[in-house]
Formats: sequence, C-alpha cells, structure tokens
Amino acid sequence: MNVNHATLHIVQSTGGDHLTEDAAWGCLYEQSATLVTADGAAVRLHPVKSLQQLQDKYAPQYSPEVTPSGVVSRLIRDTVAELSGVFPPLSPKQMMIRANQRLANELAMIYGELSAAAITKREPHLTLLNEDERYIRLALPVATYAVARANWQDQTLDIVQGADAAVFILYRDGRFTQVTPDQMAQHDAASRDILASQTDAPAQHPFFQQLGDTRSMEVNRRNGLYHNYVNPEGEIDLAVGVSVVNGLPQMADYMFQTQVSLADIQAVLVTSDGMFWPSAPDETAEAAEQRVQQMGERIIRDGLDGYLVALRAQETHLKESGINPHQKHDDATGVMLRLPG
Repeated sequence: MNVNHATLHIVQSTGGDHLTEDAAWGCLYEQSATLVTADGAAVRLHPVKSLQQLQDKYAPQYSPEVTPSGVVSRLIRDTVAELSGVFPPLSPKQMMIRANQRLANELAMIYGELSAAAITKREPHLTLLNEDERYIRLALPVATYAVARANWQDQTLDIVQGADAAVFILYRDGRFTQVTPDQMAQHDAASRDILASQTDAPAQHPFFQQLGDTRSMEVNRRNGLYHNYVNPEGEIDLAVGVSVVNGLPQMADYMFQTQVSLADIQAVLVTSDGMFWPSAPDETAEAAEQRVQQMGERIIRDGLDGYLVALRAQETHLKESGINPHQKHDDATGVMLRLPG
C-alpha cells in the first residue's frame, strides 16, 4: 500500500440557525492517520450560568454563540490533534482519557470539585442535584466522540467510540458496515415507548422533539443519568452505561474499543449521528444493515458532499410530506480516510 496516495476529506453542516456543536479533525502522518469527530449534547438542566466561564475561556471568539457542550466537542478535537503526533504515540483510548481529564480540570477550576454540593453552591436553583448525587450528570457539559487511527506499519485500525458517534468501514468487496454500537439506542427507544404509550401522544413521538412537554423533558433528563453511569451504590453497569466526555472518570469503563486489519479496507468514515441516513422508528436489524449499505453506496457514488446534500433533501421530504413530521436537521459531520489500491 502506497500510503502517500491516501486522502482525507471532511464535511460539516449545521443543523439550524446556530453555531454547530460538532467538531472534527483528521491528519495523515508518515506512519499513521488519525480521524476524530465529537458531538456536543445539550446540558440536561438549565440554566447553568457558571459554565459561561468555560465558554469565555476556551472559545472566546465564539462565546456566547457556542454552547458549553459545543466547547467540549472542540476540546476533544483539539486534544486529539495535539496528541496524535507525539512520540511515543498514544493510543486513541489514551487520547480520549486525556481529553476527559482536561475537561474535568476545567470544571474543577469552576466548582472546586465535581460534586452535587459544589455545583449547587454556584447554582443553588439546581435543587434536583440534592436528591441524588448522580444527577450532577444532568448539569455537566457533554459530548459524544469517535476516534479512528490507522497504523501503516502494523496495517491495523484502532477505534474508540462513545454514545452515538460512529465509525463506518467500506471494504474492497463493496460492503459498508457500522463497526461501532449506538450506546444510546436502548434508552432512546425506551423513551419513545414511554411517551408513545400516553393516551394523547401522536403515533410518532420522539422524546427529544416534544418541546414544552414536561413528560419528554423528564425522560430526556433521565437518559442523561446513563452518561458515565453509576448505580445507587456507585458501581458501573455495562448493560446501561454510555461513554461520553463529561469529566467523570467512568468514561473509560464504557468506551467501545476494537482493532481491525486494514488489509481489506477501502475507506474509513468517522461521523456524528447527524450524518446517519434517517431510519424508520420500527426499523429491524436487517433493515438497518440495508440502510447502512445504501448509505455507503451513495457516499461512494456521490462523495461526502453529494451525500450530505441528499441527506438534507431526504430530511426535508420526510418532514414536509408528513411521513415524519418530527424529522429535524441535526448537526452533521464526517471525516473520511480513503486508502489507495
């Protein structure tokens, strides 16, 4: 493989009239290539005014347009960019642990420590935190992440990922597969089921779309509890926990990791969840595989830019036609590594 002919391409589209909460970066080196995407997720409790200090310090050129979680996604991007070229090289896992600790240090400078008592001292209106120490997860800025690192000498691809960011692989035989799990899928599905069971709920009732509905707000808050989760006894639970960057140490416990051979790979795509082709609410596993395969075929045919245009058009069609009136444009970001041969 002549790695000099490998290429990188990055696309990004804001989902609305706001500064994107996504961040991405990629670089080709003599011995490796690194790709990263990060996607900021809304702070579950608000307002958390003390987080403005994080925005002012880390992104003064954007503040107050950028959200606290948008700052976290940029912190992830910049940390990976800074560490990916060091020698001896750090693994993607080590880089992400460093990013999470960097956020923890920034938050400690604001609160003194990451505890309910410390946060409510600055934000006394967040009375929910007094009910359960674990609820601090609802007041922290958070971002999902995916990192892929190709090693030319070993011919390996190392991947780490958390929550619903994703890594896709295009194989030389034409297969296009998502190699990372959606750690939030079970919680999102449970939330939809809870809300859809209400007598006044419409047939399609995504919890995150029902703005102003107090039930959906509570379900959304509850899902935030699974971020770097601990049970009431302070123990991790791999069945429900979701890995995110929010400064809490359990991030590494829930991180998805894998290594695959580069031998049969044509391209690697690292994305935020906004790049996914829309799925039906009742999609089967087989239908999901078909959707992903068709997504890859469109990307190869039209390129990332053409795919993104088609994605936005499909989202608009679903919403305006009434097929899915809750369909939205999410921030969409993708980094693709094309290998020669």
